[in-house]
Amino acid sequence: MKFRCERDALVEQLGTASRAVSSRGGALPVLTGIHLKAHKDTLTMTGSDLEITVRASVAVDVKKSGEAVLPSRIVVDIIRSLDSGAVEVEVSGEEAKISGGRSQFSVRTLPVDDFPALSDPSGDQVTVATADLAAGLKQVVRAASGDDARPILTGVLMSAEDGGLRLVATDSYRLAVRDLPEATVLSEGQKVLVPSRALDELSRVLGDSEEVNVRLGEREVSFDVSIEDGAVQVTTRLIEGEFPNYRPVSYTHLRAHETREDRGCGGGGVKKKGGGGGGGGGG
Repeated sequence: MKFRCERDALVEQLGTASRAVSSRGGALPVLTGIHLKAHKDTLTMTGSDLEITVRASVAVDVKKSGEAVLPSRIVVDIIRSLDSGAVEVEVSGEEAKISGGRSQFSVRTLPVDDFPALSDPSGDQVTVATADLAAGLKQVVRAASGDDARPILTGVLMSAEDGGLRLVATDSYRLAVRDLPEATVLSEGQKVLVPSRALDELSRVLGDSEEVNVRLGEREVSFDVSIEDGAVQVTTRLIEGEFPNYRPVSYTHLRAHETREDRGCGGGGVKKKGGGGGGGGGG
């Protein structure tokens, strides 16, 4: 494998994919690496911890097609250390040579055959306006729990509501709800629980893109975004389990009023319940 591209475009996309790379030791040391595939003037970089997978692509000058797995942290640090300008990467056997300007580095590769095959969800694709989704994620994701001992609360509930999409998150001390009336991602009555960490990664790459393509499978969901220097896909496993009831009778009536206000003035739509409000959103 051999390719040449601009350092600034490469470091941006490489950094994006590397955020999904596993930081934990385990049975698959290859997951500490980032998978590179050069083909038809495109370099696709994939990082994964098997729960979340991020693929980032960028246009490059491919001299020789191929694929390799390089240690993520080392490669990201090397590319960042190079001056702006052309960067060349050549992989031969178990060695990768990275050069840019007057600098040249040699890195030992990881076994490419050990990197797991990662398939895309097989569901239908729907398109959502980036501006609406980005605003909703910004307000709701931060209310999710970061405690892995309570995995249900680390997710964001996505449910079909009134022909649109509702986002809900709670850490049992605060509750955030946002309605996206124009987003028809799910079928009526359908709901899924998406890891907040995956949605946080998605928020990072939305940028100035206009649309997000969403594909929902039985156990996974993917989000595809076209950006200035290429494209990014975030794929994550769905969380299994029942999200806590966040709308008792009093809250249901309150939300009906708040939703009308939000739609009328284009406001935030995030409602937090502190203290004893809990996962039930009482009050």
